[in-house]
Amino acid sequence: MMRKTIVCALAILFGGAALAQDWGGHYMMEYLDGESSVATGDLYLVPVGAGQAEFLLTITMKGDGYTIVYDSTDGPVTVAGDEIVWRFPGEGFDYTLTMDLSPEAQEGVPMENTIMLTEHLGEGAPPYPVDLDIAGYYRRDPACFVTPDGYMYRMTGNTCTLAMGGIYAGKVELPETVFGPFGKVFRVSGIDSDAFAYSRHVTQVSIQDAQQRVAPGALTYTEVPYDWSKISMPFFAYPGPSRNKFVIPYYDGFERPENIFPWVIFKQSVAPARQCDNTIEDENSLAGRVDQDFGRTKGVFYELQVPKEDISKMFRGYQAMEIEALVADADFVAFHTFPAFGRWKYPEPEKSASADVEKQVSGMYGREVMYSRRVAWLRNGYGELDMVEFKHKNHQAMVVFAWVNGGEVEATACLTTEIESEFEDSDVWNVDDEGTYGIPDVITIAQDPEGAVTIFLAKNSPESVTCFALHQNGGKLEKIDFDQWYRYVDIL
Repeated sequence: MMRKTIVCALAILFGGAALAQDWGGHYMMEYLDGESSVATGDLYLVPVGAGQAEFLLTITMKGDGYTIVYDSTDGPVTVAGDEIVWRFPGEGFDYTLTMDLSPEAQEGVPMENTIMLTEHLGEGAPPYPVDLDIAGYYRRDPACFVTPDGYMYRMTGNTCTLAMGGIYAGKVELPETVFGPFGKVFRVSGIDSDAFAYSRHVTQVSIQDAQQRVAPGALTYTEVPYDWSKISMPFFAYPGPSRNKFVIPYYDGFERPENIFPWVIFKQSVAPARQCDNTIEDENSLAGRVDQDFGRTKGVFYELQVPKEDISKMFRGYQAMEIEALVADADFVAFHTFPAFGRWKYPEPEKSASADVEKQVSGMYGREVMYSRRVAWLRNGYGELDMVEFKHKNHQAMVVFAWVNGGEVEATACLTTEIESEFEDSDVWNVDDEGTYGIPDVITIAQDPEGAVTIFLAKNSPESVTCFALHQNGGKLEKIDFDQWYRYVDIL
């Protein structure tokens, strides 16, 4: 459901708006079945003038993730005294939600910072397909507050971020600072990833401060124009032993990143970073992957801007020598989401793709399958990258990467090479390293606003690392070649 553009009186005095802070904000509820949590509720209220408010209510069921969504799409609702009444707009439903802004005290204890939600249902079933009584007490989220322009902010220490639940449409301009509760001034550090999840009429986002960051996927839900051809490609990078610093190695044709909003991406984790060094002009530096002497790498260095414990979580299970990552700019991160996935990792056993996937790919290319491998798979089950190598034919080897969704092959990339006769019966994709590192490492899977994926991969071998990406464009996975790093093993 989409939030409707509401024209607010921006000239409202902050002092007058402060009265609305008695109830404007974010409220939360946990629905229990006995002692078990079965759903969570989030209620967002924004005052928009005398006696009116906008609201968004989401109730998410545990397990299947089904979400009930109600909001004031048809315009603001009336605030009558201490009560808001909203009637379901669809025909055929006698259904009403009532929000009591000042519920009666329970056992003599005032219900401060609490809203009581009740529902009235006439004959028939409620307009949602789950067995849940959504009435209950919603408690205020003390980290959130609303400003007179209808924006919702979430506080962290002395800073805050633009958050879900505000009134956002057209051009959203992020200020450098805002007045929060009790007139305290907060620096606005950025925009939350889900801030515009129910505000699809946002067409432009403007930030004022070079330190402000638009979180991963924040623009996915909006109408801000997305054009893959104009998005700056990330750079491949690798970390030092502590995994808090990364370097983009220099290579022929290297163009220094002009990036003032860098992020480091590894699998589904995205962390802010800052440029901290540049050794491109250093005559003693080495071009390639220099794990034994990280600081001697010729390239541009970045330092993560997160606590040490977050770094440990981000790379749990991986040593520095096992990691390739991306350094990406603000637009790439803001327009893409990075779903959780599993991937094959050496020396885990290699698993074949399903027989049905092999059959589909074989039929598409008219070749007999030599072997197949699962490369990576989304944790939610809606996407998998498989690799199929065909038996050689007419001195040609062929390997196909297939993006599979729901058991159906959605898009493929085909790689071929001519071979010498002595390799006729060999696995050519692995021939340079005797098959030890045949499956490439998936660095991350980025999904664009339409759900298409770009898969970033690194093929490791004993002497080099080859970096490339597969970009989904209709039924094709277009191969994008990046750099190839020489791997230093012994450094004199």
